[in-house]
Amino acid sequence: MVSILIPTHNQICIDLVQAMHGQATKAHLPFEIIVADDASTDSQAKAVNRSIKQLPYCSYIELKQNIGPARIRNFLVSRAEYPYILLMDADTFPVHTQFLMNYIQSARPGSIVCGGFIYKRTSNPSMCQLRYKYGIQVEESPAKKRNDKPYDKFISMCFLADKTVFECVRFDEDMHFGYEDAQFGLQLQQAKIPIYHIDNPVYHQTTDEASAYLQKIERSIRNLLPHIDVLQAHIRLLAFYQKLHKAGLTTVARSLFQLFRPLLIRNLTGKHPSLHLFAFYKLGYLCEIIKNPD
Repeated sequence: MVSILIPTHNQICIDLVQAMHGQATKAHLPFEIIVADDASTDSQAKAVNRSIKQLPYCSYIELKQNIGPARIRNFLVSRAEYPYILLMDADTFPVHTQFLMNYIQSARPGSIVCGGFIYKRTSNPSMCQLRYKYGIQVEESPAKKRNDKPYDKFISMCFLADKTVFECVRFDEDMHFGYEDAQFGLQLQQAKIPIYHIDNPVYHQTTDEASAYLQKIERSIRNLLPHIDVLQAHIRLLAFYQKLHKAGLTTVARSLFQLFRPLLIRNLTGKHPSLHLFAFYKLGYLCEIIKNPD
């Protein structure tokens, strides 16, 4: 019935596997769980995750070389045996005890179903304040809103797919890190593969620290450079850049970014980060690397 596929890198995910194993077993579903470790450097995480293969219908694969998010998802799909695939990031966890059955009951041939994600409300989040604030105020989105633009709102963090979908599209392996979801959503749209959004969320349990999160953002923006022409109509950051470029203001934005970058970083890595400054940071950084790609 369903192959549950979990890519992981330096992330302990035994609790997620046990939760999904329990839901599938309780529902009497034919299932398998395949976890692929993308050459983790955290020996403790690998040691804990190795116990996954002791669970019935579960396997744990350790890759010797890091291949990145797109490639490892394609790798996992190639290993799946069942007609439906549930891809879940290792730092997620189902919100509801009927999470798996909600997905199964929403499954449609030749389609993709996205359940969305949320962040636990807490005064002491496991992630930095910028990540937590951005996640709640920007990333969280109910199904009704996501269905207005189903392809633009595709997120690979957790989704169910008919396996035949991957005979038509695959994650673009040229996009090693960042915005591969936007590219995949565009491919789905071009292939006319339906996407349905439902309210069946996972918790996003990332532990990003502030400086590491900014580095991830910068890396993902750099990864956009070869794909600007294709993705500019689908990514808000690129749309803002295009407006700025037409107005002849990219040089001004780049100069302001260079001048105020230390102050921006201080705010964004602090206790009260501004999302407006975060938006400017991303735009300014894009202006900078387009001008000076090296």
